[in-house]
Parts: sequence; C-alpha cells; structure tokens
Amino acid sequence: MTQQPSFTALKAFEALVRCGSIHKAAADLHVSPGAISQQIRILETDLKLRLFDRNARSMKPSRDAQELAEEVSGAFDKISQALQRLTNATNKVQLRVAALPSVANRIVFPRLNEVRDLLPATRLSFSYIHRLEDINHWDSDVLICAVDSKYTGDGVAQELFSGEVRPFASVEYLKLNGPFDTPSDVSKAKLLHDFSTKTWRSWFECAGFDSSNGLDGDIFEDFELLIHAALANQGIALCPPKLISNELDTEKLQPVLNFSVLENRKYIVVLPKQATKEANIFADWLVQSTNNVVYGQIGNFQ
Repeated sequence: MTQQPSFTALKAFEALVRCGSIHKAAADLHVSPGAISQQIRILETDLKLRLFDRNARSMKPSRDAQELAEEVSGAFDKISQALQRLTNATNKVQLRVAALPSVANRIVFPRLNEVRDLLPATRLSFSYIHRLEDINHWDSDVLICAVDSKYTGDGVAQELFSGEVRPFASVEYLKLNGPFDTPSDVSKAKLLHDFSTKTWRSWFECAGFDSSNGLDGDIFEDFELLIHAALANQGIALCPPKLISNELDTEKLQPVLNFSVLENRKYIVVLPKQATKEANIFADWLVQSTNNVVYGQIGNFQ
C-alpha cells in the first residue's frame, strides 16, 4: 500500500458493513448512495484489495473486510470518546475559590465530592488566603475568610460559623502537665500561638489574669501546623471548636478551661453582587454544610 486510505473512505466502508446496504449507509452518513459507492471504489484501489462480493442486489463484505470494519469501528469510537472528553474539558466553567487554609482543609476538601456532584460541569480552582485580613481577592468567584464583628466589604456575605476560640490540648499533654484548673495554671503551660501572642493575651485578660510578664510558647503561621503541634503533645492551643470537630469527636483534643475569646469573629463566605450560578450553588452548599445563617450586606464586590 503506497498511500493511507482517506478518513472519508474508511467512514463510508465502516457504515456500509455496519448498515448492510449502500442505501442505509448513505442515510446514516447523510450522503448519496453514489457517494458511498465511490468511496468504496477509492478504498479498494488504495488497499489493492476487493472488500465486497457484489451482485445485483447487495454488497457482501469479505471475511477480511468484516474484521477490518470491526477494527475501524473501534477506532472511530475511541476518536469520538477522545473528542467528547476534550469538548467537555474545554466547555467546563471555572469556579475560582479563595479560602483560608483551615476552612479549605477541614470543611471543604473532605466534602469535595458533594460539590462535584452539584457542579459536574465545573472545574474548581482553589487559592489560599494566608491571613484573616487578607480578603482582597477580587479575582475570585467565591471568598471564604474571617472577619471580626460584621462584614463591611463589598458583595454579599453569609456566615458559616463562629470564630470564637477556646483552649484545647491533647489528652497526653494534660495527663503529663496538668491539672489546669485556673488561668494561673495555664500561664505556666507551653502555649501554642497562631500568628502571634495577641490572642492568648486577650484570653488571659478575659480570664482576669495578668499576663504582662510574657507568654511562653511557639508561634505557628498556619492553623494545621498549630493543630499538629497540639496533637503531638506540645502544648495548649486556642482553636475554634468547629474547625477541630473531628479531633473533639475522636477525643484526640480536649478542652482545658471554659473561657473563650474572639466572640465577635465570624467565618464567612462572600460572593460578588453579580455572582455566577455556580458560585451561588457552591455558597449555598457551604452554608448548609456548616448549618449557619445569612448575614452581611450588598456592596460592589466584583
């Protein structure tokens, strides 16, 4: 064979074998019967093979032609599937979500299959907000962040859960270093700080204890690092209970004292004023997942 047969000729050949007659093959491909006959002649010339036994009423494929048609049909199916996958990927809507790592890792990602079921034609794109005040991610479709008191920025905000924090530690740490019955006891513990010592200072003030002599302990720039340090029996950490629900359910972490701070802090999801359908579906799912109520205001978030 000196040249490859044309795709058109192979398509006509496959249709003729599959349909059983020139007229049916022509109808299947939306061409004339003469076009089918012409493509079959071209294919036989290119292959230098006689593919059909011809008589006045029908064209019966040879055994070799039948086997070739099965291979060609399978190849066409693979091409069709590949094109469908490409089309689906190209036509997917992208939903850009900017989120605090703690919320993304502990609330969104474990339930990501639920989002995929709700938005099967949507490609999700996640980026991290590394600090609570870093909420100016205007290039995102959904913003998951935290604010103290009410949200006053642009867009529509919905509350997810309270950011109030309380002290927690591992069972082993409490066993080895406790008891911690008073704020004074806690002040002598190894304290684990999230970003700075500010929150622990507020906690001691709320508890009526003077912490001006300094607060011992390490500082962690990421909530997951903080939690893993607490789980590794390294000290006491201030955490929002909602974010450590799994550790509390499995009793890996236990509360130390009942004093809490940051009562006004709220974790929220924010959408632009003209949010997409996909963004609204995602936000509704997130609110429902955390069982909280709507709050916020409309502005010019875009």
